[in-house]
Amino acid sequence: MNNGRRFLAMLLVLISLTAYGVEMNNLGDYQWKNRVILVQAASETEGAVDSLRDAHAELDDRDIIWFVNTGSGLVSNQARVSDGVANDVNELLAKVRSDERVLLIGKDGGIKSRESSLNLDAIFRRTDAMPMRVREMRTD
Repeated sequence: MNNGRRFLAMLLVLISLTAYGVEMNNLGDYQWKNRVILVQAASETEGAVDSLRDAHAELDDRDIIWFVNTGSGLVSNQARVSDGVANDVNELLAKVRSDERVLLIGKDGGIKSRESSLNLDAIFRRTDAMPMRVREMRTD
């Protein structure tokens, strides 16, 4: 391998490591990259973590990141959740009404739905109707 190709190969490795190793430091870092589901633990949301884990393919297809405040900690489909993200999630969930246990946040950062329980089919329907998602489905 000549020096030019070796350099290019190393550059590509560094770029891919940087892209996958970027740590999200606050909830706003997901804006324009991901949709976000936030769930506050309650009897109405019991089983949310298992439901979300079981739906990983559908969630990945829609670029959805999720966080569940279990009451004893934060669970997510992210490998690591920074303290800043955890604080933002917990602060946002603390500000919503007690009957709003599930929030769907769009890629634009706006809250798209507030529900009392986790209904993934309804979230998927709502997500798939969003203009940005419609464009994504056309290009896939």
